[in-house]
Amino acid sequence: MSATLKFDQRAIAVVELLGTTTECDDFEQALRERRWPILQKEGGPSTAMSARTTRYLLECRFPGSRVNARRGARERIEVVGDELQLDLNVEVTDLVVRDPEDRPVWFAYERPAADDPPASPPTRRARWRGRARRWCAERLAPYGTGRQVAAASRSRAQELATRTLPGAATPSSRVTVRRSVGAPDPAPGAVIRRRRREAREIVKLCHAAAALMITSSLIARLWPQGFAAWWVLGAVAVAALGSVAYWLIRIMPGKPGDAVGTALVVGAVTVAVGTMIELSGESDGPSGALSLVSVAAGYAVLTGIRLLVRQWSWRVVAPWLLPAVLPLALGFFPSLGLGLHALYLDAFGLNLEDVEIPRLWQVIATVRLGLAVNLWLIALAGLGYLQHLHWCVRDRWIGFTLLGFFALVLLTSGVWNFGLQTAAHAGAGAVRAAASGKTVDAYFGISPQWVCVRPIGPVEDIHVDGGEFRPSRPYLKIGDASGTAVLWDPAEKSALKMPMDKLRIIPVDEPPKSCAPSA
Repeated sequence: MSATLKFDQRAIAVVELLGTTTECDDFEQALRERRWPILQKEGGPSTAMSARTTRYLLECRFPGSRVNARRGARERIEVVGDELQLDLNVEVTDLVVRDPEDRPVWFAYERPAADDPPASPPTRRARWRGRARRWCAERLAPYGTGRQVAAASRSRAQELATRTLPGAATPSSRVTVRRSVGAPDPAPGAVIRRRRREAREIVKLCHAAAALMITSSLIARLWPQGFAAWWVLGAVAVAALGSVAYWLIRIMPGKPGDAVGTALVVGAVTVAVGTMIELSGESDGPSGALSLVSVAAGYAVLTGIRLLVRQWSWRVVAPWLLPAVLPLALGFFPSLGLGLHALYLDAFGLNLEDVEIPRLWQVIATVRLGLAVNLWLIALAGLGYLQHLHWCVRDRWIGFTLLGFFALVLLTSGVWNFGLQTAAHAGAGAVRAAASGKTVDAYFGISPQWVCVRPIGPVEDIHVDGGEFRPSRPYLKIGDASGTAVLWDPAEKSALKMPMDKLRIIPVDEPPKSCAPSA
């Protein structure tokens, strides 16, 4: 276990061990290696030959969620017993609750001399100047001493602000305290929040708001299809809004009305933002809702991997993550991405040698293929969530077997469905668009364009490979390589390869009915 591993949970356990002195020593050594302190030891005495019952009261420390943590503590102790082949039973497990108060923060400052009683009645200008200085001192503390105090009341904060500390400057009699700008003093007897609980509740609130934004964007996308297409998402949005209200009530105790009002405002803003993200895109462009879903999926995968690292260590997880840097590694070998271009050009009956692909687009296509390969990281993230929720502590071979199976399925699916098959579909779609005279989209450096072609010299002197060249027809220029232009004839559905120095190529926005020059 890494020495820098963060412990999220602490559990108290009562363990009964039936064993000899050697077995007890082995068990205690395993606890020291895991930094699990023994609080109490009862029973025995045992010898090297005879076994006696010994009860340990120990503290088990481990990372992970509070959910299902008691089971996680029990199974972690049982794993130690299984590794050492001990007759061990965990009788009691319970969590240690340590959540300090999040006391209000005060700032110490030295009152300006303007607060002293004046020797003579001040003028109106002096009174206004004194009020301005007092407001600046109380709100902005320009004469601050640098000392910060955490206290539940102003009297306690004043006492701590004027306390002499070793090695620090002695506070003067003019030192007093203030809250941050605009923050009121805590009411007497007010409930002080818990530091860690509030942080967790804020994170959950942000997740609920993000879920509401994503569902609202998806509803905006499916709205034209009718209620039957988005009613499930509507129920999810209502549940997300209810979660926002619930966590705001937890964050603002004693103010349910303000919490509900704030929840409605947050809900309205997130719904508006989600809807605008979907509606701001072009009708034929990428969907904003699907982009949000992709971002959320990426966040979920990265969070799962981070949780897996917290459960183990970088030294253990790094070998699993080596394939994740495959897109960066493949960037140094851009020719590996030409498989996408080859499948795309195959729809036109062409080879890679027929069209020159810019090197930058080769790198981009290689990274795209590498990202499709890394779809298997979803399985690795799933293992991270299982570890975080303590569902893969004992009998880990089950989790690893499932991980291997789903990783293989996702790897195959990613390479085929999101890599090679998309290239073949893009090529087939480009052929259909060209056959119907529509504009053909570019594909990783291949930019088909409608052109009219004028021969330079007699047509009979131009060598044509692949068919018959007719200057009156519009052609789709796929690209060129080594001075040879590749033109696709939508009428014959065949590609023509012709020398570029014998042609004058005129780009056009749309294919005309005839490219014959007008008289």
